[in-house]
Amino acid sequence: MTHPHYLSMKTVPELQTLKAAYPGLQTILFDMDGTLFDTEKYHTMALQSIGEEQSIIPPFGPKELHEIMMGKADHLLFELIKDWPGFPAHWTARDFVNEKNRHLLNIIKNLDGKSYISEGIEKLLSAAKLSNIQVGLVTSSEKIITKELLALSGLAHYFEYILTRDDSLKVKPDPWPYLTALTHFNAQPETTIVFEDSYVGLEAAAGAGVHVIKAEWY
Repeated sequence: MTHPHYLSMKTVPELQTLKAAYPGLQTILFDMDGTLFDTEKYHTMALQSIGEEQSIIPPFGPKELHEIMMGKADHLLFELIKDWPGFPAHWTARDFVNEKNRHLLNIIKNLDGKSYISEGIEKLLSAAKLSNIQVGLVTSSEKIITKELLALSGLAHYFEYILTRDDSLKVKPDPWPYLTALTHFNAQPETTIVFEDSYVGLEAAAGAGVHVIKAEWY
């Protein structure tokens, strides 16, 4: 996928590199799964676990399943999979989200919190904090999952503002989550960088008019 509004990076940049490339940088916003953390695979594993438990039959393989899931809020994912063979007909979107969260929490509670953080992430966050750069987290994941991952990783204290699916009136690819974060920080798009990895996230960030960097370090 190509998009005229974003730059791709294979490794986590240093703050001095960002400041040189984006003069006047004041705010950095991170997506979470696949960007801040290497956790997209755990969301896929949670869905696969639900499928095994409920005898749900996906119409395609694990790779395609992972690609479909990337960056999507769970209620949107529900709309995509609710008609798969074996999916419980009585489940509401909230039932599905609760089940996915249960399976996901069972997976991540046994993880080493440092195992899903890319080399350089904490260094960038620390440098941003020391330089008085505003740092926020904007994710389509539920609050319960977000808090657990941040607690396990030890990175929660770096974020001055966290917006989750539970806080959102509209979700990515709508720019609303990023526009809301900009409003919270009283930040201008031209002095803000967003790190994203998925198509829906990149579209949301581009729609907010900020500088967008596609994270390709996972």
